[in-house]
Amino acid sequence: MEQKVAAEQNIFVVDRKLKKTCPQADVERLAKTHWLTDYARDIFLTMREQELSRRPLFYLSPQLNERRRMLQLLKLATSAHKLSRCALHLAVYYMDRFVDYYKIRPDKLLLVAITCLHIAAQIENTDAFIPRYSEMNRLVKNAYTAFEYKAVERKILCFLNFELIRPTTASFVELFACSFLTRSDFKNYIEMLDEYERNHHTQPYQRYISFEEMLSILAQLLLRMADYTLYNLPTICHPFWLPPALLQFARSAGSGAGRST
Repeated sequence: MEQKVAAEQNIFVVDRKLKKTCPQADVERLAKTHWLTDYARDIFLTMREQELSRRPLFYLSPQLNERRRMLQLLKLATSAHKLSRCALHLAVYYMDRFVDYYKIRPDKLLLVAITCLHIAAQIENTDAFIPRYSEMNRLVKNAYTAFEYKAVERKILCFLNFELIRPTTASFVELFACSFLTRSDFKNYIEMLDEYERNHHTQPYQRYISFEEMLSILAQLLLRMADYTLYNLPTICHPFWLPPALLQFARSAGSGAGRST
């Protein structure tokens, strides 16, 4: 036990004490197919309610300048191990709150990032395959031991009070992508273009050739907006990376859901 405590003290330095959040009810995970049923509205309202229970982010970490490096590793690991986008966003949620509370040794920041992604993958990934720490450790040239991963994992789980299921921007995007566009919308779109071309005797417009293509473009746009929020923290946004125009509109449109990651 003394060895475990010593290992944690070698990694973490308690920077301050924040108020402990109130107990939060867990939400039963639902398959994405349920989002198209009569319960879709209830699922959305539940996600909105749970979003209000997310831990606050105070932007007080002295290591904010290291966040981009940690995020790049998360995206690399997500791509290398074919993890879901929701797992990536949930890992960022864990990482941001944890680093905001603790001051981490600089050489252990990537250890924290990988551990957050491993936990998030177990929550969000629908595939039965979850990469092992030893496999993810290769991305950092085997810099950390198995004992360090377990020590950090225990610390993160206790910090979150084992409240691991929280909606993120990506969660709302997937929900909306399943409900915003229907086949009847595509049918109306085709009829509108046909009528316009017929009445105005114009050249045929370039159009979506199928409902699936139309849905794919919408999903890409929404996901681009979602990924932009990963970087959208003070002082670290790339100065030449402009937000998507629709994201600007969404911010001024009022109380949208899932806007903070």
